[in-house]
Amino acid sequence: MSQDDRHTDDAQLQVAYAEWRNQQATWLSYQQIIFRASETPDYSNFAILTAFNPESIVLSCKENRQRQLCLEAELSALGYAYLKLDCSAPDGRWHEPSLAVRTGLTEACELAAKWRQNAIYWVSQQQLYLVPVMLKNQGFSQTVLGKWPAYLHIQGLE
Repeated sequence: MSQDDRHTDDAQLQVAYAEWRNQQATWLSYQQIIFRASETPDYSNFAILTAFNPESIVLSCKENRQRQLCLEAELSALGYAYLKLDCSAPDGRWHEPSLAVRTGLTEACELAAKWRQNAIYWVSQQQLYLVPVMLKNQGFSQTVLGKWPAYLHIQGLE
């Protein structure tokens, strides 16, 4: 192996390691979450979906709003009941409009994959889970976050 080949291999390893660290940080950030809604979703099992920032690629406000409107239209056309809510970091440094959608987990993951989302939140029997979608093939697995009511804050949405 030539010295040039070793430098190429080292550079590729550094890029792969940086990508892995970024994915780990993203996954951990998804676990630091709160939800704001004007009312409690009246569904025993539901997914929390968004169309914002596919694969964590930050889009413009206009693009994200358009994507979210299209997701809402798709859900309505498919006959899904949903409630608007807001997902955010506890410190408020970011937030995304989202939807609590009464659907099955498989269907929710299919919808999220269509909208290129890394993960979704799933609520079942008052338990909140983080479920990988685009990150599933990167070695991430469903993670129990805790009791849903502890993450939900009822208030008016802006």
